[in-house]
Amino acid sequence: MSHEESGQPTRPAGTAKTVQAGLLSWILPGAGHWMLGHRGLAVVFFVAISLPFWVGLAIGGIKTSVNPWSNPWLFLAEMGTGGYTSLSLIANNTIGGLDPRALADPKYLIKVSPELRQKYLPYMSFYPESEVAQIYLATAGMLNILVILDAIARAQTGGLPTFPPEPEREPPPSEAAAPGASS
Repeated sequence: MSHEESGQPTRPAGTAKTVQAGLLSWILPGAGHWMLGHRGLAVVFFVAISLPFWVGLAIGGIKTSVNPWSNPWLFLAEMGTGGYTSLSLIANNTIGGLDPRALADPKYLIKVSPELRQKYLPYMSFYPESEVAQIYLATAGMLNILVILDAIARAQTGGLPTFPPEPEREPPPSEAAAPGASS
């Protein structure tokens, strides 16, 4: 009979499993929990982080939302969803014609030919949509950092959500009240 079948927590994982859980959660939200056997929690985390990320990307467009040169601090928060942000940044750089570094400068679009501007407008957003998109993306990244930390903690504790509490101890006999004594 294994620990899982007996209802006892499993033995804490080694460093390799802890790092693996953290990296999997960074690449794909919930993947670290899935690997640890917390399937329901993994699905909840996947949906709760993927939905705001992809909605933010849909609102903001890939050219202006995932752009480390327009707002480096928000991009750093977006990197909490490492796999999504990395793929989106690669797509941003692959969609040719408009340099993401130049897009950080609002005056850049004035210098671009009208034909090129029209071609890439579907991939871009402007105020206020761009700000809303950045908030969605940064929120997804920050939430995923919490998921990563939870996956690491669960890997270290053998599946428990936090470090287990110390067992309750009985008070020493001197502190125990005598049955007939009143205070």
